[in-house]
Amino acid sequence: MAKEKRPNIRGLITRRFYTFFIIILAVFLYLLFSLYKVVVLKGPKFRSEAMATYVKKRKIEATRGNIYSDDGSLLSTTLPKYRLGMDPSVLTGNAKADEFYKQHIDGLAAALANFFKDRTADEYKEKIAAARRSGRTYLLLNNRLLDFQEKKKVLSFPLFKEAKNSNKSGVVFDKINVRYAPFGQMAYRTVGYLKDLRDKGRVGIENSFDKELRGEFGEGMYEKMDNNTWRPEPGDEPKLPVAGVDLHSTLDINIQEIVESALLNGMKKFKGNYAVAIVMEVSTGKIKALSNIAANPLSPTGYSETYNYALLEARDPGSVFKLPSIMAVLEEKNYPLTKMVNTGDGKFRLYNGVMSDSHPLGTISLEQVIESSSNVGTMKLVQEAFGTTNNEKFYNYLKKYHLIESLDFQLKPSRKPVFPVPSKWDGLQLLWSSVGYSTQYTPLQILAFYNAIANNGYWIQPIIVSKATRGDEVVTDYMATQMRDSKPLCSPETLKKLQIMLEGVVTKGTANNIKGSVYGIAGKTGTAQRTVTGAKGYRKGNYYTTFAGYFPVKNPKYSIIIAVDEPKGNSEGTYARQVTAPVFKEIADRIYLRDMKLQQTLRGYLPDSLNKNKLSSTLHPADQNILFSHLGLPKVEENGQWLNFNLEKKTVRNQAITMTPKTVPNVVGMNLRDALFALENKGLKVRANGFGTVTNQSIPAGTAAAKNSLVFIQLH
Repeated sequence: MAKEKRPNIRGLITRRFYTFFIIILAVFLYLLFSLYKVVVLKGPKFRSEAMATYVKKRKIEATRGNIYSDDGSLLSTTLPKYRLGMDPSVLTGNAKADEFYKQHIDGLAAALANFFKDRTADEYKEKIAAARRSGRTYLLLNNRLLDFQEKKKVLSFPLFKEAKNSNKSGVVFDKINVRYAPFGQMAYRTVGYLKDLRDKGRVGIENSFDKELRGEFGEGMYEKMDNNTWRPEPGDEPKLPVAGVDLHSTLDINIQEIVESALLNGMKKFKGNYAVAIVMEVSTGKIKALSNIAANPLSPTGYSETYNYALLEARDPGSVFKLPSIMAVLEEKNYPLTKMVNTGDGKFRLYNGVMSDSHPLGTISLEQVIESSSNVGTMKLVQEAFGTTNNEKFYNYLKKYHLIESLDFQLKPSRKPVFPVPSKWDGLQLLWSSVGYSTQYTPLQILAFYNAIANNGYWIQPIIVSKATRGDEVVTDYMATQMRDSKPLCSPETLKKLQIMLEGVVTKGTANNIKGSVYGIAGKTGTAQRTVTGAKGYRKGNYYTTFAGYFPVKNPKYSIIIAVDEPKGNSEGTYARQVTAPVFKEIADRIYLRDMKLQQTLRGYLPDSLNKNKLSSTLHPADQNILFSHLGLPKVEENGQWLNFNLEKKTVRNQAITMTPKTVPNVVGMNLRDALFALENKGLKVRANGFGTVTNQSIPAGTAAAKNSLVFIQLH
């Protein structure tokens, strides 16, 4: 038997070793090549992508400019808010940091849970611990924005307060600028609003002057910390932003408060779809107040301001348009006010159209045509003056009166009047438009015309922002570019006739229910039938009511328009006489009472009409000089104190009010402006409800004033 050959064990092991070595070497060389490709060949690309993802050049927002009222009160400003985060990495890496973290983390988690009330203490502790274990350098603790007082409170939390500086505690406050309106909802839609400085839904002054308010962006390198947070890159020298300008509006906060209160009262009574009120200063065209309110079941009052009907909602103006029509007639024919017009049975028939008066008036004078708001009388006068061939001449009169082109008002967008050119007129256009139908106008367009009547015939463009400033420097004077006519709209004779008729509307015409004021009102009612969705033509009983006019009747200072869409009630109880004229008078009465320059100076004594009353009021220090210089009453020494004024049985008692430091002041009896001033100066937050003067405050006067406490005040 042959001898069996034994395997060479050593050779077998050697071969296997070399095979394994070659495989390992091949893998190593492959990995080495891959590393070379990543680091050397593709490294620049990857580094560039990483840089673009986590470090990039970003815009730096400029400080947005403030918006002021005419007396310098802040209507809108930018306040810093803070989002709380932390860098957990500073609490790791050595025994001292670990011990510091263990000692204070329970207290911090409990404080965060108690403050934010969105997680338990254990959840906050685990959130911080997980970020610490993963080596994260930034952790957003909560999305809520903190004000300055809340920021100070957070710094008093355990761990944060024990560390001598933020480099040891890891606390991070990301600053975010937000827009704040000190007067809350007052003039809300006019001033405008934005949720934050990046908001695309801004409106009002905030929108129309966004470029000026926004300023110029800066630019710098920022490192991305999480989805919402970026930090400046150390060592970078950014291009600094240029702050926006401050805008000075023409709005008067006191008149705005009066307007909003009166408009709300009218809407609560007549339940209209929406209501508009605008107050303009006659000689300057400055808008002193502008309010739009519409039904809103979600609002505490049932109404809110979400759309600028004054500029954007155009309607058939109705009888307020008779005045420009009669102005054109008087300019064309120079009729006397005594000219007689036969209105017959109160119906005017032309082709297939019939226009009616509210009731037959028979033969009346031209003056009575406006006083009684006769459709038939107006149409007959226009037909007699312009016939059927002078359509373009009538149109040119309206163009001269600024009733064809856009006002080019500062707030955008705004609507242009809808009035067809004569070449597109049908047989009814001339006469129907003369009484305010087959056309569309916004309330501001109509008011601008009536303001010219009050301003000795001179038309002036309405304006709501007077200037832009940076510090004490006037950057832009908008009054300098405001359009003003160098010639009056009509002759002095025509103007005088129109003023007589407008005064007659109130003393003996369709608005005689608001006569009797000591200062005198002139104006015109307008009750236009409105179209109804889904129905053809106009429907009786559905009205758009207007009252446009001015006061005082001699030397007018203010012009006002009130409009209410589709007031509810019986047909003849929802005319402008019942709906808008009383709102006009309420506004005019209250403006007259607060504007001492409109009133006759009383020489050293009070009239019996006042002496027989018991009067009391809380006065702001700045108002004392005005009050006492015009009423001749005893005066408290000028010491910057608030004042209780009391009058009873011809005896005047003035008592200075001492505001005790660090306590909640008594604001009952103050108006909203003064109450806000007194409370916010104590570091309190204020929420107001209602209009008028304060009747109740949620934190009693004399209570210790805890910073940032919320005070509810009720006005009536």
